[in-house]
Amino acid sequence: MAHGPAIVGLTGGIGSGKSALAAALQQLGVPVFYADQEAKAFYLFPEHRTWIAHTFGEQSFFPNGELNRAHIAQHIFSSKELKALLEAKIHPFVQGRFQAWMQQQTAPYILREAAILIESGSYTDCAAVVVVEAPLEQRIQRVMERDAVPREVVLQRIQAQMSDEQRSRYATLRLQNPDGTDVQALAKDLHQTLLERLRPL
Repeated sequence: MAHGPAIVGLTGGIGSGKSALAAALQQLGVPVFYADQEAKAFYLFPEHRTWIAHTFGEQSFFPNGELNRAHIAQHIFSSKELKALLEAKIHPFVQGRFQAWMQQQTAPYILREAAILIESGSYTDCAAVVVVEAPLEQRIQRVMERDAVPREVVLQRIQAQMSDEQRSRYATLRLQNPDGTDVQALAKDLHQTLLERLRPL
């Protein structure tokens, strides 16, 4: 029976540089499924938008119909109950899109990049889990610059996620990405390591 490509999970805390690493691996020919980006499509369906407005309020959408991400983030990062409620809706949606996407892939392995790979349980389908880590201060500065948000907002988001110590318990490989300047070299080394680890016996 034919087997599909091995699944490699890539995760890390906000601002760790996991998305940049995923993009570098993609440049090397690795198919990448960006779970967090795919989750954004959830908000395009009318039935989902109705549920969002009912759960998080009419302010969840701007007058032009665009999602008010800051409003949603404020709620889910301050309420574990609302965060869990939203994730319970989004996870099955993203999983369905992932399965359909994976059926089309023929590479030796594919990458599933997700901020909540472990929390969602998606790591259980992975042949390997790569956790990207970076110093806390570097992460804070990256997110402040990227999202144009104050320090306290970034800290709130970090505190709402798993810690690096908790993620490390699930890691096959732990990568340190202190400044993000050598991401290409990091990707090449990781790609070679994964090819060797996942090579059929």
